Amino acid sequence: MHMHLEALASDHHPCACSALRKAARAVTRFYDEVMEDTGLSLAQFAVLRTIARNEPLPLMRLAHLLVMERTTLYRTLKPLDREGWVIIQDGQRRAKNVRLTAKGHKAVEDSAGAWRNAQARLVGRFGIERWNRVEAALQDLVAIAHEEMR
Repeated sequence: MHMHLEALASDHHPCACSALRKAARAVTRFYDEVMEDTGLSLAQFAVLRTIARNEPLPLMRLAHLLVMERTTLYRTLKPLDREGWVIIQDGQRRAKNVRLTAKGHKAVEDSAGAWRNAQARLVGRFGIERWNRVEAALQDLVAIAHEEMR
């Protein structure tokens, strides 16, 4: 290990994973609070919006887009299915596809204003240029983590 990598791996530097999870929990809590009256959590909104943008969508592709384990995705989809927001259908071969119902499209539409409010408040305080740099860095981290898992 190179000297600078050993220093980063020491107990004197914050854990990258812990720092990212802490930030994710705080930001998620904020969005959930702003979106409280919509009936959707941020996680549900993100899943529904991802489906809406790509439907019909194979479940494996949805899991990939959300960087989510397949079993976690299935648990996440169960309440969305129960609410009548999504429908899961047979796709090609053994694959399953998911799409929004009319009720699901309405849920996304009805929640979008609250999400935009949360987004504008958070990014507005943080700064758009700064956010653009962070968002690009986060995309890089996702790619690096995927590469390291191979």
